[in-house]
Amino acid sequence: MLSADGIEVHFGAVRAVDGVSLEVGDGEIVGLVGPNGSGKTTFLNAVCGVVPARGRLEVAGHPVRLGAPRAAARAGIGRVFQAPQTFEALSCIENVLLASADPRARGLLGATVLRPLMWSREQRRWLEAHEALALVGLEGATATPAHMLTYGERRLLDVARAIVSAPRVLLLDEPSAGLNDSETAALGDLLTRVHEEREVPILVIEHKIDFLDRLCDRVVVLDVGRVIASGPPDEVWRDERVMSAYLGATRAEG
Repeated sequence: MLSADGIEVHFGAVRAVDGVSLEVGDGEIVGLVGPNGSGKTTFLNAVCGVVPARGRLEVAGHPVRLGAPRAAARAGIGRVFQAPQTFEALSCIENVLLASADPRARGLLGATVLRPLMWSREQRRWLEAHEALALVGLEGATATPAHMLTYGERRLLDVARAIVSAPRVLLLDEPSAGLNDSETAALGDLLTRVHEEREVPILVIEHKIDFLDRLCDRVVVLDVGRVIASGPPDEVWRDERVMSAYLGATRAEG
């Protein structure tokens, strides 16, 4: 579904991502790991178009222009960031509705000639928003302002916002950060459920090995902006290059 070939991101003389090639196939959950500063988040930023990049990117066999967030969104790339991106003053349902806004029928034309079409689309958007909240376990909090949610619930709300637009592939950046063991286990169950029920491939950055072992079909390891290993989790953890990359790694995350 997602195919990235030779992705490069340079910040001056620093090669944050140095020719990374990675695929996420239909039906797959792939983990992206590496020591701090290995380029994991920068790679996701390149795929989402929020940093200038070179290389080739395809979704479902169709090329996606790099450095263009709207092109990535139109291609069906969904993203959950490291920190919750919720609008705290808005309710949960309003947060999710914002993620599925339909700009095609607005203004005077939409309010008059296209009014029946607009009403039909709005009904569908509200239904899909409620379904997304129910899927992540927030069906009882539709009217609750986001600032009243716990940190873990705000993470779940971010997942609901990402899936309501029916992405073709979902990218998550350390979704379990700040969660305790039980919350992390519940998040893993949720992502498996999203993957199966919505039939969406997932690429997830994570540092918790147990979480990745339970969740992922494959793991790809980055170090200094390059892929050094890829395969089933149990094989990757035994790779000498992977163990060497993690030992004493002190670089700041890139």
